[in-house]
Amino acid sequence: MKNKLFIISSLLIVTLFGCQNYRTQRDKDVVAEIEQSKNDYEIRTSKSVYIPKDGSGPVAGFSDANNSDVIITFSELGVAQFIENGKTANFIYEGIDPDDTYIMYESYGNGYNLTLRKKDDRVGVKFEKLCQLFIVGNPSLTNVRIPDELKYEQIIWTPRTDGTWELRIGTTERGCKSKSLDELQKMRNKHYENSLPK
Repeated sequence: MKNKLFIISSLLIVTLFGCQNYRTQRDKDVVAEIEQSKNDYEIRTSKSVYIPKDGSGPVAGFSDANNSDVIITFSELGVAQFIENGKTANFIYEGIDPDDTYIMYESYGNGYNLTLRKKDDRVGVKFEKLCQLFIVGNPSLTNVRIPDELKYEQIIWTPRTDGTWELRIGTTERGCKSKSLDELQKMRNKHYENSLPK
């Protein structure tokens, strides 16, 4: 009887540690893959932006806008600058290599806060209201906080044409707007749909 109990206990311990060891290695592999992917995202440098009047999300421009309302100069990282809905801005990068950075957007009031970030920076976002929208550089480098009053809302990630990602709380069915979703629908052609892994 003692031998059976010893054998069963030994098998149970080996099984538990073996599964734990596999899980630990798998977790390490996933973390390594995320760290590796930090530089996988090609983000195109924005030279201008248009913020639609309805606040549905910034539209990045890759050349200077002809009739900009505002000129925003980025001379340091992490400093927020505000632009109102319905406005167009041209960007100047002063003393900063724009190829190493991206512009993070946060919907705020009647416009957006724009903050220059390094492409491999970890960023945190905190949702405060339904339909709030952020533009971030890399989903795997983004920490998301959701308050209790929004805990039953969907979080939607939408890839953008400039290589950044739109992060929104609330669906279009809930009345939220998304320029990025409109653009994404145009890119989903028949070739793309046929090439999806299933």
